[in-house]
Amino acid sequence: MVIRSREKEVQLLKEEEVLKLKEVLEKERAILVEKSQARIAAGAYQISRDDLADDGDKASIETEQDVGMTLAEHERSKLTLVERALRKIEANDGSYGICEGTGEPIGFHRLSVQPWVLFSLRYQEELERGRR
Repeated sequence: MVIRSREKEVQLLKEEEVLKLKEVLEKERAILVEKSQARIAAGAYQISRDDLADDGDKASIETEQDVGMTLAEHERSKLTLVERALRKIEANDGSYGICEGTGEPIGFHRLSVQPWVLFSLRYQEELERGRR
């Protein structure tokens, strides 16, 4: 099925495309969960500043922790989006691959780059410009 948007025709995802994207999403989820578990196992969130010798060491550890926490938060956000996309696929109600802002299909090319995206490229650009 083809849907006409303002800019071009966009085809709804084919079943085999959805299955391919689902596989990519499942692999991404596994990677993100593994990274999170590795951080926990390594004690990344349990650094004691009491054992450090001087202020330089403390500052270095705090900076390292801040970077680690920022990365962890980014990965948690991405994991949330990946799981949301997988739930849409599992629902099998046609909601996966549809822009949550416009209701128009998101092209396979965009989804193959980031299968967890919520918005079409046009709508995402409008959001980033503050037009929505």
